[in-house]
Formats: sequence, C-alpha cells, structure tokens
Amino acid sequence: MNTGLTQRQKAAHDLMIKKNYNALVMANAANIQYFAGVTEPSIHACGAVIIPRAAQPELAVMWLDKEAALGAVHGINVHSYTPATQGKVVSKILDSFSAAEGPVGVDDYAMEYLGNSLKRSLPGIELADAFEAIERLRSIKSEEEIHLIRKACEISAQGMRVAKESLRPGVTELEVSALAEQHMIALGSDTMRHDTIVASGPRARLIHGFATQKKIEQGDMVAIDLGAVYRGYCSDIARTFVVGKPGGKIQSAFDSLRRAQDTVLAKLRPGVSFREIEAAVHEVTEPASHRLIGFVGHSLGLHVEELPRLESGSSSNQGSKIEKNMVVAFFQGSIKAGRNSGIRLEDTVLITGSGAELLTNYPREIFSV
Repeated sequence: MNTGLTQRQKAAHDLMIKKNYNALVMANAANIQYFAGVTEPSIHACGAVIIPRAAQPELAVMWLDKEAALGAVHGINVHSYTPATQGKVVSKILDSFSAAEGPVGVDDYAMEYLGNSLKRSLPGIELADAFEAIERLRSIKSEEEIHLIRKACEISAQGMRVAKESLRPGVTELEVSALAEQHMIALGSDTMRHDTIVASGPRARLIHGFATQKKIEQGDMVAIDLGAVYRGYCSDIARTFVVGKPGGKIQSAFDSLRRAQDTVLAKLRPGVSFREIEAAVHEVTEPASHRLIGFVGHSLGLHVEELPRLESGSSSNQGSKIEKNMVVAFFQGSIKAGRNSGIRLEDTVLITGSGAELLTNYPREIFSV
C-alpha cells in the first residue's frame, strides 16, 4: 500500500482515539481521495469511505463503479450499492464492526446525504460532526501533495499569462476566462474547482465577480482570480489589470497591498500565530487608509479553500499557529480604497521549516494592458 496513504489512515485512527469516535464515515470527494487514494470523479460523486476505529478502511460505491474502484484501491474492501441502498450498505459495514455502539464521526457530505438513512437503519446511532477536525488533519501536506500543488501552481501561472494576453476592449469576461481555462486544461489541469473570476469595471468590486458576458472596456480595472487543479490538488492566484494606464489612487492602493503581502511573506514561519499575521497586514494597510476586505488567507489542497482560515477572530482559531508544510493562499480578499475597491493580489505559499516559499511564480504587480 502507498506509504502516504497508510500514514493518512493512521492519522484518521489517531483522530478517532482523540475524539472517541468508533468510526469515521466520509462522502466528501476530497476525503475519498485523501483516505482511499481514489481519483475517479464518478466515485467521488457517489462514494463513501468508512474507517472503523480498529480496522482498515472500507469503500462503498455505486454498483456501476465497483470495477473501477477495485482497480483503484489496495488493501481496502469495496462494497457496492444501488441508489436506494447506499445508507443500508454503509450501516451494514458499521454494524459489522460494532462501530455504531459509540459516536461515529461524519464529514459534511456524509451528514447531509447519509445521515437520515444511517439513523433509520441503526436506531440510536450518534453522528458527530467531524468536518472541521478532518479538514485540519489534511492541512499538513506530505511531500507528494506538495509536488502536486507545485505543479498546479505552475499551470496557474501560465493560465494567468494567457488571461493577460487576451485582455482588450470588446472581449467579454467569459472569453478571457475560457481562454485561460482551456490553456490550463491543455497543460494538464483537471476541471476547475471554482469558477474563474474575471471582473471588469464596477464588477471588480464584487467579492465573487465570476466571469460574465460583460464586455471589457477601455479604462476598466480587471480583477482575475483563477486556479488550476492537478491530480485533485488546487492552486490559487489573483492579479489586477488595467486596460490603459492605472491612475495614481489605483497604483497607491496596489502598492499598499503589495507591501502588506511582502510583510506577511517575511513573517510566515512555523510557530507564528494567525493573530500576528493579521496584525502585520493591518499595520501596513490601515495607515494608508486602505483596508483588506475578507480574511487574510486560507489553507488549500484537495479543495481550493480549506481550514484553517487565517483569521484570528474565529473561535476555532484561537491560539492557532502556522505549521511546517501548510500550504496557504493570501490575500483571500481585496483591498478597499474608496471607489477603487477590488484590487487583488493573491498567491499560493508553502510554509517551510524556516520561512515561506512562493509557489505561484508570476510577477506581483499591477498590469497595464
């Protein structure tokens, strides 16, 4: 069995001991890949991985996917079900290990899609929300995961280059998005995990300015946020462009954002608290009358946004610190500077033993096109 996979399964058992779970049931695609090593999208869509506390993982899949599952896993029993029997099959697996006699940790998808059927089949079963604990377990990346994220970042940089080259008056936001995504897929990217943001003119101020049929105009500021996905692992990068020349206020706001990012890059290392990172950002931006909208950043991996988020105000983040082999993206938000809100600068960063390594290798400047 894959050594990395074995280590992840051991981490799952350690989590069960810590939380006093008798088993974990997970149906989120990220967890199916992480704990069972399955990359097939069809299995991600309908499968579930069950890890009893005292046994090896079990995988439940749609009957049409069983052959593919058997070829994809090693040392994992594969069970099949029809659309009407998924909950019954998972319940039978839990019952065979007496796992339902104590709390069973479930992720978000298992709670939503299997919760009721598990309760019907196993009256009295206690389902515990394990979503956050599982995501935090995934936050420390293996060398293999880092390699895949690094490759995704290389592809993203090329996607941003194509997006920049396509910007001109008269082209639509969707055309820019399509050209960038098509190029990333040609370089090996999977389907994007979030719609590409191409937000021009007044739309640049939107938090989620996903590409539309709006035509880009001369003088528009354009915010672009995209991310390639390589073998399931995500990347995240955002840049700001101006179709024409950026005015002084736009340049000043971007310079403030760039200084804040440089400050964070210099400060990121294992042991630094989330609170220290946030404070460093505000020390740079607030004296310039600029404010970061949204939280500072987020972890990423099999999802483009994972826990932990770099926001000290969250109750679950009290005392949280940066750790080696975390991969984070920052800044998640945009800078607020009066009418010039929407200026973005986001990069994917690996936390090393002594600092931070920028993985998205693309010029960090505001571009005039």
